[in-house]
Formats: sequence, structure tokens, C-alpha cells
Amino acid sequence: MVKRKNKLVVEPFDDIKIIGINTAMVDYQLAWHLNKTLKIELAKYKSISNNGEDFFSFYLYDAGENSNAYNLVSLVSEGREWVPFKPKTDFLFIIRNYIKESEFQSILTKINSIQNVFHAYIVDLEHNKKIDVILEDIEFHEMDIIDEINKSPRT
Repeated sequence: MVKRKNKLVVEPFDDIKIIGINTAMVDYQLAWHLNKTLKIELAKYKSISNNGEDFFSFYLYDAGENSNAYNLVSLVSEGREWVPFKPKTDFLFIIRNYIKESEFQSILTKINSIQNVFHAYIVDLEHNKKIDVILEDIEFHEMDIIDEINKSPRT
């Protein structure tokens, strides 16, 4: 008789959806359009660095406990790419926490309808292994920002 081993596979990034965006807009223009179109409040925070030399724009909106958190992260800085994607991708729009598939598809459609967004698509986490390192960096960066926000005195 052959012994069977049960194997537990844990996805490192559960409940996360990512939209890749190709656009001619700069970060603040895209953030403004996303805020207006999706009725969210992305705010710019300290840029994220991949190696201490290149800095990429970072936006965050947290809708609160038991709601979604959104990130907009640039993948291009001064003509240099953080990680090259195919198709060409200038920004990642990351949605954390559970979201209904119909709501997610609606967000994707709305992003594609923004003028000067050439293409917005779903980033396949299983087939794009480069994304894991980026997501880990983004998660640590976001935790640092939240720590700074929590430490700052309230007015």
C-alpha cells in the first residue's frame, strides 16, 4: 500500500486582484481619473523603491475594515521599468480583499473607458511569476506607510 501525503498549498496573496494599465498619462492624472470614475480616494504616499535607485509612484486608498484596499503603483520611472510585462504595462491597480466578480469586471470596464488608457487587463497571478516579488515589496511598503500614519500625532 502506498502512503499518501496530504499537501497544503497556501497562496501567498489571497483575495487580491490586479489590473495592468497601459497609458500615456502620468501618475497623478491616472489617479485623478480612477478616483473620479471609481468613486474612491487614492492618495499619493512616499514612492516605492525596488533597489534604492529607482523610485516608483505609490498611491493608496483603504476603504476601511472589511472593505477593499486599493493601490496604484507605477512600473516605470524616468524611462526605466521595474519589471517588464507583456503586454506593455505602466501601472498596476491592485485590489485587496474579497470583491464580487461582477464588481471587479465593472471596475475593469470603467478603467478601459478612461480616455488615454490604451489597455487595461487582468494580471494572471498564476502565470506571471514576476508579480510575487513586486507584491511583496508593495505590501511591506504599505505596512511602513500605515505605521507612519499611526505614529503621527492627530490634529
